[in-house]
Amino acid sequence: MLKSILRNWYRYLLWALLSVVFWSWIFMLLTDTTAKNKVTIYADLPAIADEKLELALEESMPQSIRFVKAHAFTYAMFDESAVLKGDLYLVSEHYVDEFLASFVPIDRDRFPNATFYEKDGTAYGICVYDPATGLCAAKGLVGYIESERCYLFFNEASGHLGTWNGSPDDAAIAVAQAFLGLQ
Repeated sequence: MLKSILRNWYRYLLWALLSVVFWSWIFMLLTDTTAKNKVTIYADLPAIADEKLELALEESMPQSIRFVKAHAFTYAMFDESAVLKGDLYLVSEHYVDEFLASFVPIDRDRFPNATFYEKDGTAYGICVYDPATGLCAAKGLVGYIESERCYLFFNEASGHLGTWNGSPDDAAIAVAQAFLGLQ
């Protein structure tokens, strides 16, 4: 029997790997929803308390949104296209220019009293962390880089920006407003 196991070890390993993949797929089917029913936030930051942040933001969501998902960029390291499908992005000031082409200009009137990331007179992001002024949205839920400002940006391809890009709802804007309200 031991000789049979040693001779066919790769088959047992293959079955174990297939089992993990299969049950992971089942778990995702049961606990996830379509992009139409969720708003996704990706953070290019050292740490994010994803479940606590998600629960705090889901309290103020429209009826059509079932989930708010929050992930670090490293969550999608095996599927880079997942990051491109996000709705909101938390990006430190140092890396903004790398991603700016994917962000939609925003309407300043939706966020009164906010400080914005501007390029050529156009507002693209909302400052959520500024060490100089002490601004810190979602304190304790997001691990900011202590010496850099951090901004919240909107993906141009998001399905939740309403009139900004012609999408059916503005849930991403509601999530951003709720995020700014977490002090």
